[in-house]
This record gives sequence, C-alpha cells and structure tokens, in this order.
Amino acid sequence: MGKKWWAPLYGVFFGIYIPEEVKAEKGDIVLHISDTPSTMYGDLERLVKALAPRWIIHTGDLADDVKLELSPRELPRYRAKLLELKRSLGGGPGLVFVTGNHDHEPTMREIFPECLVLRDRGRVELCGEGFNLSHDAESLERPPLKYNLFGHRPGGEDGGDTGRFFLNGISGVYVIVPSSGKIFCLPYPGYVNDGRLVRRKRGL
Repeated sequence: MGKKWWAPLYGVFFGIYIPEEVKAEKGDIVLHISDTPSTMYGDLERLVKALAPRWIIHTGDLADDVKLELSPRELPRYRAKLLELKRSLGGGPGLVFVTGNHDHEPTMREIFPECLVLRDRGRVELCGEGFNLSHDAESLERPPLKYNLFGHRPGGEDGGDTGRFFLNGISGVYVIVPSSGKIFCLPYPGYVNDGRLVRRKRGL
C-alpha cells in the first residue's frame, strides 16, 4: 500500500496517478473514496473510466465543499453537486454510500435511486468479502471485518497485520481487489484538501 511521494504533485497537473500495476489488475475492483469536494469529480470520472471498478464505496460527505451541517440553506447547491457527481460516476459500477455529517439522505436517495445508502454505518458483502463501513472510525460496527472503511478525519488506519484492514478514505483513493487481497492507495491531488477545507484564494 505504499505511496509515491511525487504522486500528489502529479495530480496538480494530470489528475490522480494510476500505477501500471493497478492498471494491470484483472480481478473485480472495489474503489473506496470519502469526503470528496466537487472539484475532484472530473478526476474521479477519469479514474472510474480507467479502472472500471465493479463497486464504488463512498463513506460520506459526497460534496465536501458544501458544509450542510453548518449551512442547511445550501441544500439546493448540494443537490446540484450530487447531480454533477452522478454524471461523473456514470452508470457502470454498483454504488454504496454512507451518509456523512454534511450529507442529506433524502437527496442522496433521490439522485441515486439504485444506490445502496447506509445511514452513518453498516455492513455489506461485495465480491465475496465483507465490508464494514462508517463515516468515521469511531462508529465502525464491532467486531471488525476484513475490510473496515471510513473517512471524516485523518487517522485510524491499520495496514492489516492482523488480517484486518482499516482504510481511511481521507488519505487517498483505495483500490481493493478482493480476489487477490491486493490494496493500493492512490493519493488525492493536492487541491482536494483545499476543497475539503473550502479554502479560497485571496488577492493581496
């Protein structure tokens, strides 16, 4: 699950870097993302087209540059962002969403009627493996499963020395290949954190 130090810099100019070994994978892919600002939807669309994942798991805050928990009046803007996200994800992969603190569940279900939407947390079986999902690490159900996916804030990751993986979608896009047990972490472009923090450039 090693990362290349220059991958975020690559992302500034070219989007999410996909190593050749990831492109060469033949098994069904489960893609894990979390806390995605709308600024990355274009790169996400290109990633989905390149990897053709069987499933995409999003562990909450689908439009993380719209802070609904702080500004509920932004719901129309949030809805517009989800329509953008739907176009980016296309109609190919299966979708599993966990609601985040800045999400609006009824709108999620309206925009993605065929998606499995889990409120805060839940468990699913995909590609023959169990996935334990939550918006944050503290709310993961117990006992843990082989794959435990979350987001919301940095930290809480475990590389799987015990045979169980705790993967934080804040850190990067996780490419999981259940048939081989391989896991790859693709760093987000540097601008993603700016979008999450809703930073704005200001003139001097």
